[in-house]
Amino acid sequence: MSKHPSKGKKPRFDEKETAVSRLPPPPPSGLPVMPRPFEVNDVRDDGGTFVNVEATPDERAALAEAYDLQDVSTLTARFNLVRRGKTIDVTGRVKARITQICVVTVEPFESHVDEEVDLTYASEAQVAEAWERIAKAEASGTNAPVEDPPDVIAEGRIDLGLLTAETLSLSLDPYPKKPGVAFEAPEEPAADPEESPFALLARLKKDGGPGVA
Repeated sequence: MSKHPSKGKKPRFDEKETAVSRLPPPPPSGLPVMPRPFEVNDVRDDGGTFVNVEATPDERAALAEAYDLQDVSTLTARFNLVRRGKTIDVTGRVKARITQICVVTVEPFESHVDEEVDLTYASEAQVAEAWERIAKAEASGTNAPVEDPPDVIAEGRIDLGLLTAETLSLSLDPYPKKPGVAFEAPEEPAADPEESPFALLARLKKDGGPGVA
């Protein structure tokens, strides 16, 4: 198990790949998270901080249960962290192989996830300021586009495991369909001529129904 560099120690960047600390997986009944906290102080100034994340079998099982998947065979991510003044840009890709249940045929089928990630992280104070700007813009009634606020750097760390799991969840189709399968709307029953308004009116007259002169 790799250890994360302790605070106060100069991080080593002898390799291009930066190891992420791996905490014990949550219990089956716990929250389906895969924590991979990364210290923002360890982000290199030259933009070469690459981080790989891979879910453990226990974490994949927990995520499959949380997201109503039959299986999560693989879940990996590769991120690049770049310092932009007081903010950190995180770009990369999240890939997974999952098994879902088709809502049409109720059969399991395998599919692949390949999602891009492009987010900015900032301190709590910066995020609060961004939300304040958004609130003022909405209150003024302006139609000018407003940028999304950055994500929060919590206690000097960015949880790249949480980012990986959230990216997976956002990529899922809430109504998964097996390739080549489509919803078929039920056929409308053919109109019964005897039940047309004119036929009904004629029957009422014939039977001396209520309200018919």
